[in-house]
Amino acid sequence: MISGDMPAPLPHAIHVQAVRDDVSYTLPARPLGKLRWLALFLVAFGVVFASIPATGLFRSLKSIPAGKAAAGDFGFAVFLVPFVVTGLVPLGLGLLVLFGRCRVEWHQKRLSVLDYVGPVRWRRRLQKSRILKLTVSSGGAKINGQPVTTGPLAELGALAAEFEEGRPRLVAIGYPRDWLEALAEDLSARVHATASTIAAPVVEAVNLDQSRPEPVEVVPKPADSRVRVEPRPDGVLLVVPPAGLRKGSKGLFGFAILWCLIVAVITTAIAAASAKNVRGKPFVGWALIGVFWLVGLSMLAGAVNMARRRAMLLVENGRLKVAQIGIFGAKRWDWNRENIAAIRADTSGLEVNNAPVIELQIHPVNGKKTGFFAGRDQEELRWMASELRRALKVPATTK
Repeated sequence: MISGDMPAPLPHAIHVQAVRDDVSYTLPARPLGKLRWLALFLVAFGVVFASIPATGLFRSLKSIPAGKAAAGDFGFAVFLVPFVVTGLVPLGLGLLVLFGRCRVEWHQKRLSVLDYVGPVRWRRRLQKSRILKLTVSSGGAKINGQPVTTGPLAELGALAAEFEEGRPRLVAIGYPRDWLEALAEDLSARVHATASTIAAPVVEAVNLDQSRPEPVEVVPKPADSRVRVEPRPDGVLLVVPPAGLRKGSKGLFGFAILWCLIVAVITTAIAAASAKNVRGKPFVGWALIGVFWLVGLSMLAGAVNMARRRAMLLVENGRLKVAQIGIFGAKRWDWNRENIAAIRADTSGLEVNNAPVIELQIHPVNGKKTGFFAGRDQEELRWMASELRRALKVPATTK
């Protein structure tokens, strides 16, 4: 909780304009540092993805005034429009991250947000009901399952508003958390000043980097688990069968199929354009299509490997041995009990539909943790971790 009668001073980078009971906070371009390279990748990807169907669309539209368009050309032009829009989405996101600015406005007792890149503007009017809480969250960024504690990514936060009616709404994201905390404090005070009979919105700072490891007690095996348990004289063997395409690929198989279908349509469009323009040399277009096919087929192969992957976890004579067998071969890991700091089921750093993906994690005394079986049933993973801990006599959390 952030408390105090006087709000913290606003950073000089935030420009404040107040007229009677109305106020606006204009934030500069996001100070992302080296993270801007990610935005450049989005821009480049959007340009490449949209340029191929856009070329076919331009040629189809160009033939209409000349009277050379056939009925199929009109249909083909309409068909290409969704693919052009799909490519413009990452392009727009990349430009927003690179050059976008944000203005938070409290006008006529209603909160709204204006995001803009140059002349392109997008206003989000939030609920008219009373603001109950302003929450500044930070610390949720992870790389390879480990929380990011240094650098610009660790300092960034998000500001959200909770209302008396309706769901919470995002106000601003991608700015330093101390900026957003000062903005929230100032906004809370001004909202309270416009209606002194109503309590000021609560301002709360939340650190998302607070892991919730499972308890140490033994977890029962789920009734529908297909993992086979084989007791050993000095340990246990867990045999993990393939999870299947639906659960094992974690949505990658469906996305890869959709990707390949889109690339197939674009390939057909380029082939048709090349047939009409035999003098052209669409080497660049074919090279880009080859890259897209390579990405799609790689994702498809990776999804099948994840779905068909099986594993064995053996605890014997104070050692933990793990073997994973997939379509690309087998991988093996080996730890001594003394080198294992903790075993637990915990978040992998990935999210699906805003829900964290849980995995079985082996935390060594020195080095990075190793994760297995991400996306499988959470209760099954917790039970497997419990079985390994009991056999090895190691804790769930590091000291």
